[in-house]
Amino acid sequence: MSQKTEVIDLNNKFVVPGFMDNHTHFMSGGSMLMSIDLHSAKTPDVFNSRFQSYVKNIEPGEWVTGGNWDHEHWGGLLPSRLWIDKYTDDNPVLVSRVDGHMALANSKALEIAGIDINTPDPKGGVIVRDQKTGMPTGILKDNAIILVSERIPENSVEKNQRILNTAMKHAASVGITQIHDMCSWGDLNIYRENKPSLTLRIYALPWYTNWKKLIWLIEEDGYGDDHLRWGGMKAMVDGSLGSRTAWMYKPYLDDNTTSGLLRITDTTEFKKIIKEVDDMGIQLAVHAIGDKANDWIIDKFINLSLANGVKDRRSRIEHAQHLTSSAIQKINKYNIIPSMQPYGCIDDTRWMHKRIGRSLMSRSYIFNTFIDQGVNLTFGSDWEVTPLNPLKGIYAAVTRQTLDGSNPQGWFHEQRISVEEAIMCYTKNNAYSGFQENKLGTIEKGKYADFVVLSDDITEIDPENILTTFVLRTTVGGQDVYIHNE
Repeated sequence: MSQKTEVIDLNNKFVVPGFMDNHTHFMSGGSMLMSIDLHSAKTPDVFNSRFQSYVKNIEPGEWVTGGNWDHEHWGGLLPSRLWIDKYTDDNPVLVSRVDGHMALANSKALEIAGIDINTPDPKGGVIVRDQKTGMPTGILKDNAIILVSERIPENSVEKNQRILNTAMKHAASVGITQIHDMCSWGDLNIYRENKPSLTLRIYALPWYTNWKKLIWLIEEDGYGDDHLRWGGMKAMVDGSLGSRTAWMYKPYLDDNTTSGLLRITDTTEFKKIIKEVDDMGIQLAVHAIGDKANDWIIDKFINLSLANGVKDRRSRIEHAQHLTSSAIQKINKYNIIPSMQPYGCIDDTRWMHKRIGRSLMSRSYIFNTFIDQGVNLTFGSDWEVTPLNPLKGIYAAVTRQTLDGSNPQGWFHEQRISVEEAIMCYTKNNAYSGFQENKLGTIEKGKYADFVVLSDDITEIDPENILTTFVLRTTVGGQDVYIHNE
């Protein structure tokens, strides 16, 4: 044994490879930890009181962002700028719904953005309006959010460092040793500037409109290293189910005037972009939630093989949430990676039946189907959309018990998987999805010493107790980044 070898007694505690999260918005998540909390607001009154309290502790003119609200908590009534204007006269507000595809702006923010009764809906977005007056209610969907978000001042260098440190500490405490981050170009620059102090591995997949910058960066500096890489690109076909902007074949059951929307504003240009980045060996990770959106991007992935030749590209569908039978078959046949977030199958399934029919629901969050087919199913959180803690995701995948208690045997219980399979989706399969299967994902000689020590053996305990299991130690590259204090 080398003199440098350190022997640690883990007292027979359960050890797993370091958890990897296949889909985060890491800086947004860190910012959310430091901003107004609306996710736990279960009624409109509590929602409003959170603003009343929050603005007392910030400066006039400072933006109120974050939020993470979910109107389904109080039955589905969308919030309005009129709810919060009386508390936020001095502060512009843009707070996101939990899925990030809908946001609430107050009157001050709408004024700053120049949005009024005459402002047309942008392509790929919706400005929700009062049915009687036609005035904007403050609710903005998908690309309409950008009209306001682009007016928010950039953070200072010091604040970005605080956000990053806050996010990294949280990640370490829940056993995350690597993230696949669906980031902005600015986020990637923050990671590069702070690389010496990173306490987890980051695979950065910046937004697709930065594709020329990404190619230039790769030509100048390569693809990064095993601590910080940037060899992928994120794009988005549609919106979300909760916002009724996921692109479906059929109209929504609770609003037959819409079947969602295609967020890509120039499909010809998009096809050109993905061909060029594929030529550079850049991995594609494309958001698709609706069944029509998934079919659309799968066809584009298949066409890449025809245009650029067959190769090991490992194209990813981020979410792959609602699928046609044809899509399921093609994902398997063409080695497309479904990058899924299991917590959604116990969260948004509380109200999914209001949006779509049972047939399509039966092809939603199909974990066991993909496992049985040998598909490289991967798991993550979409943090800040759902909790970053992978133990909550494992619990969701194993039990599929909806948060409202309405499915004690599991929502479409035939799609439940084992704890061992769920762990694999957070470790080995995620390593493969990031082209790192020879370095990460399992605990074995020759791979990096990324591992997590848990308080309980989650393969042996009652699945209900997974939620009370916690992380004792998180180690990245042999270095402890988190140790639980009793």
